[in-house]
Amino acid sequence: MKARSAFSIQRDVIFAIFVREMITRFSNYTLGNIWLVLEPLLMMVLFIGLFGARGRGAYGFVEAPVFIFAAFLPFRTLWTATMRQSASARGGTKGLLEYRQVRLFDVFMARTFIEGGLFVVIGIILGLGMMWLGYDPWPDNLLLTLGYCAVLWLFAASFGMLACMVGSVAREIEKLVSMLTMPLMFMSAVFFPMTIVPQQYWVYLTWNPILHAMELIREGWMDNYTSPVADFYYLFGAMIICLAFAMSSYRLTWRRIVAK
Repeated sequence: MKARSAFSIQRDVIFAIFVREMITRFSNYTLGNIWLVLEPLLMMVLFIGLFGARGRGAYGFVEAPVFIFAAFLPFRTLWTATMRQSASARGGTKGLLEYRQVRLFDVFMARTFIEGGLFVVIGIILGLGMMWLGYDPWPDNLLLTLGYCAVLWLFAASFGMLACMVGSVAREIEKLVSMLTMPLMFMSAVFFPMTIVPQQYWVYLTWNPILHAMELIREGWMDNYTSPVADFYYLFGAMIICLAFAMSSYRLTWRRIVAK
């Protein structure tokens, strides 16, 4: 029998973890996979109710539901969910690491692919629902929007991996990451464009790379919106630096983590 390559073994391991994670995560809910769409939908309905349901709102360039959909879905799925799933990879799948073929990095990869896939599936389902209601929810520049979303996705995966590695030394990191999620939502221009923020505050808010991601996604989604602060190179540089730290810390500590 021909020996299998290391790549084919890792591919099958990641796929097996992918399937296991999907079954484990959603089989515990009574509504099953419906909860995939229901959870972000309920959150969007809540914020749409707060910011105005059908009017064009205070922004003037797009309906409030489309505005919330364009920013909240990437933040909720690509940033928050991907980061949390990566940060909790060590504790949630510790039993798998007893198998010789499974590495902690495979768990990171599987969980990251799940959240990326869920973003696409949930976006399509919610977008079709909004079309049925009479909105036009689709990005004006689809490829550009997906490119910005991919950078945010990789940034979240890198940050979560780094938090997981640091959390193996200081367990308080996990609690700190959870505590920062809600404040970060309001600091990242998820529910408002930077055009309505007084210019004297830009210098403080633009330190946050996620704000740049939200503004760039908004630019790709809406042709008639131009961000006054968005900087792709700043976002991409932050992602690369975070990825480098995450991979370095993983390389140095993964054996010790698995041995615990």
